[in-house]
Amino acid sequence: MIEVNEAFAMIKKSFATFVSANNFTFRYDRETMQSKDLPLEITDGAVTMYLDGETGTAAISYEKEKSQIKLFGSADKGVSVDVCKELSAWLFEPKSATESDVKSICNDFKDSVESAFSLKKATDLSKVKLPHSVSKSKAKSGVVSYDPQTLANRFVMIFPEYKDELKQSIVDYGEFLPLDFCDRIILPKFMDAVNGKLPPQTSKKLLKMICEIYEDGTNEVQDIIAVCIMSHMDNKEEYYKVVDPYMSDYMKPTIHSINKMMSGSSGKRYKSKMANPPKYKPPKKKKGLMQKLTQAQPGDPINK
Repeated sequence: MIEVNEAFAMIKKSFATFVSANNFTFRYDRETMQSKDLPLEITDGAVTMYLDGETGTAAISYEKEKSQIKLFGSADKGVSVDVCKELSAWLFEPKSATESDVKSICNDFKDSVESAFSLKKATDLSKVKLPHSVSKSKAKSGVVSYDPQTLANRFVMIFPEYKDELKQSIVDYGEFLPLDFCDRIILPKFMDAVNGKLPPQTSKKLLKMICEIYEDGTNEVQDIIAVCIMSHMDNKEEYYKVVDPYMSDYMKPTIHSINKMMSGSSGKRYKSKMANPPKYKPPKKKKGLMQKLTQAQPGDPINK
């Protein structure tokens, strides 16, 4: 036999590490609760304990009539149990329950709360490894072609100050988004190179690298280089004088042709599309606890 208050005391104790690590507190209302040490809201049909924090509300509620103890949660802060979503439920009959039974409930509720409400910790980017590049020897031999990741990796070798930016992008999205990185990071540096705003040696390294990746790259990386980066030369002769020496006879006609098209009337439409790309849609994932309690779709932001 185990008393209801004793069970709640064990559950409260099991949350100690989570509470201190995630800035949560046990809700206490002196008007409706008798003890701050064990802050229970007692009504005719239920006994409830609340946890409040930055990421939402968790509530543990024992329903006497159903002999059940349940965990509820909401992404909203400071709300009551009746507007929360059920996350877990256990049969609990105090007269027959054992300490082992309550420990199982504690472990389940603790894991569920940690999964749903833990604060995200800043990633140590020094421990994040970039995906492998295609080696120059394999690309030149035709075994493998250069890909967009190799373009980005080679870029941050020339401009190491953007290495963490590349890593953070991969951490944020769970994958490398080449169009986003090229538009935000590589394109401005390319334009600095053709406008003579970079040291000559740095410009040479950048332009040579881009042209080399194009020459032995996949169709995808060739499209990115041609359309997302080099089409911004706007068919200007002074830019060709800078870039042409690095382009092969295979690459040059394509880049000139795209620039000619982009500098014409139809180019405005394409540039508008490039400036307003479709909203990023992450790969479909199984719903997590937080998505379940907010009824959000996988990948949707949780409104707090």
